[in-house]
Amino acid sequence: MDKVKRKLVAILAADAVGYSRKMGDDEEGTLRVLSAHRAVIDGIIAFHDGRIFGTAGDSVLAEFVSPVEAVRCAVEIQDALRTRNDSLPEGRRLEFRIGVNLGDVMAKGDDLLGDGVNVAARLEGIADTGGISISSSVYDQIAGKLDLGFVEIGEQKLKNIERPIRVYRVAMGGAPMPAAARDAAPPKTGIPRLWLAAGGGAIFVVAAVAAWQMWAPTAKLSEPSSAQSSPAAVRPAAPADRSAEQKVQAEVEIAKVRAEAQAKADTEIAKVRADAELAKIRAEAEGLRRQAAASAAAAKSTEAKAIAEAISAKARAEEQAKAQADLSKAREEAEALRRRGPESAGAARSLATEAKIAAPAAFSGTWVAQRNCEAFRELPALKDSLPVHLRGDEFSVERGTPGSPGYFSAQGKRAADGSMALAGVFASRQGNEAPVQFQGRFEGERYEAKGRMGMRPCAITISRGSN
Repeated sequence: MDKVKRKLVAILAADAVGYSRKMGDDEEGTLRVLSAHRAVIDGIIAFHDGRIFGTAGDSVLAEFVSPVEAVRCAVEIQDALRTRNDSLPEGRRLEFRIGVNLGDVMAKGDDLLGDGVNVAARLEGIADTGGISISSSVYDQIAGKLDLGFVEIGEQKLKNIERPIRVYRVAMGGAPMPAAARDAAPPKTGIPRLWLAAGGGAIFVVAAVAAWQMWAPTAKLSEPSSAQSSPAAVRPAAPADRSAEQKVQAEVEIAKVRAEAQAKADTEIAKVRADAELAKIRAEAEGLRRQAAASAAAAKSTEAKAIAEAISAKARAEEQAKAQADLSKAREEAEALRRRGPESAGAARSLATEAKIAAPAAFSGTWVAQRNCEAFRELPALKDSLPVHLRGDEFSVERGTPGSPGYFSAQGKRAADGSMALAGVFASRQGNEAPVQFQGRFEGERYEAKGRMGMRPCAITISRGSN
């Protein structure tokens, strides 16, 4: 068994809020917005050297070597999505929650497993809509490195996680808490504390006035002093290493990321539209193909019926011509014998009897046909009984509905010499029709013939059944 590979990484888990409900309201519109948002998310993750190792519909899991880059990435994602949502109608906006955790994970191929991934997913679940939650393991690594505000919400019992996790929320759009105010605030007032995490590579400019407004209520709960009563004493100072040049550079980087993400999103949207148009064209082409196939099948069926009718008509004409010739010959011989005298009366009566055979009387009673076909290609041998319909001396064998699989129809008329040709059509299991041809002879009240159903050799027997 291969040894499990472990590594310490920062895990970012992001998930869309209310995605299932929005899909139920407007499936195609929600999918287009999600595709555009995902293009932005994927671009920002790649920009911060992250790697996506898991996606499931509206969720994303990514790993980062640095927890600082993971939190920077999370903040930029929420900022970019907020800008995109502001340009959409309220009902079409799609917001995300993000959780970030630093933990030990197991690597299995390109996938990551373990408690470190599970904690990140649970942190995402308790984050505010459009917000970010981080574990204390992440906070300890980024404190003093990022110019962001954090709200400590204490130890949280997360689903399926045995130990409690201390959780911080990133103060989205707020200023960092200055160190002086953090130390002055009483630890047990029940009011959230904001901690300063100042650093040189920040990409968001934080307003000092907002910091004063968030800190001032907490300062009033502590013991009053002359230093606290002066606004100048609690106004946060700008980090020493922040310069105008760095601000400009940060803004340039943000603009670059947004431009790249927007370009990728536009490309994805264009691709989705192109795929939809292609699917529509393919559906129309398939409809036309099916119509053409149906027309061809109908034409083939009509052709097969015409061939069968022509064969049957030809057989009838040949039988009638032969019967007429035999009848004329018998009459001529009978007339010759009559002229020769009484001694030829017996022979004349015999010829008259034969002449009657040339024009047989109509059959009556119940008749049944037995069909016996050899195995042919993928088709097994066939042996069954078919109903027979009589009209005078014309026989018709038919079963099934015209055009449906298994349909069989053949007609013929008994000739004066006892021969009969059967011709018609049959339909295969696919509904395709082909001609039927049999040639045989009556022996008493039993007709036996051989022929073909299409190209398949078959035999058919017709005999009188029970009334």
